[in-house]
Amino acid sequence: MRFRVLYLMMALAGMLATSCDKLDAPYANEKVIVLDTNNRKILLEDYTGLKCVNCPAATAGAEALVELYKGQVILMTVHAGYFAQPDASGNYTADYRVTEGVNWFNDFLLVSNPMGMVNRTLYNGKQAIGAGSWAEAVGILAQEKEVALITITTDYTAKNRHHITTTIETKFLEELPGAYNLTVCILEDSIIGWQKNNDTLAGPVPDIENYVFNDMLRAVLNGTYGEQVTNVVDTTLTYSNTYLYTTNESWNPAHLSLVAFVFNSETKEIIQVEKQHLVEN
Repeated sequence: MRFRVLYLMMALAGMLATSCDKLDAPYANEKVIVLDTNNRKILLEDYTGLKCVNCPAATAGAEALVELYKGQVILMTVHAGYFAQPDASGNYTADYRVTEGVNWFNDFLLVSNPMGMVNRTLYNGKQAIGAGSWAEAVGILAQEKEVALITITTDYTAKNRHHITTTIETKFLEELPGAYNLTVCILEDSIIGWQKNNDTLAGPVPDIENYVFNDMLRAVLNGTYGEQVTNVVDTTLTYSNTYLYTTNESWNPAHLSLVAFVFNSETKEIIQVEKQHLVEN
């Protein structure tokens, strides 16, 4: 099945003297493209920080891509780096960092915010790219056929509202070379807090008092680089991994989602990603 969507092409970003990547207005230009429902899904990682003045505009551009790709692009915002470090006092004391997210920031050489990765693939020879390149990188991968499927099944009840049991099933559609790992994350939406900002189109300047953080990485269930699904792909098998996790009681269960992605163990390229909002059984 093929269908048309309106694709927002984000404007190219300029680098500030501070190395904080700025996405200049207008954030997008209209372009019509054709997508296929059997194309691969894409994880867009937005590495951000509450004290990064250019991050609200970058995140707005990322959210536009999610909206217009209609389920093909999954956004995960990761607080890491210098601009994610909280202050000892004042308005910016919230610490949204997660150990695994900080590890990714360092391992993939994301030198500042906002930067990100698109399926952790190479774009102009680099995995870590500025916000102005996200749309083009997404557009390239969006045309590729899916080579694996991920199914998320979750047991989450009102009685045990902070306890999650989830099973991730992976089915390879092609006999790919190499070994593959699975990472499972918890994201939370609708977190209200302070955010630095320098763009009036993104909100008040220089501070947004009630900024809404969405798609925020809250936890990784199985470590920085997950665990191995298989070291030899067999398309006749369905690989299954089950996890038990107790969420933080301060998180809002109604705003939580699970994101699971499978990637090449050596190159770290993500071949498939899936997202499921937690719904009580």
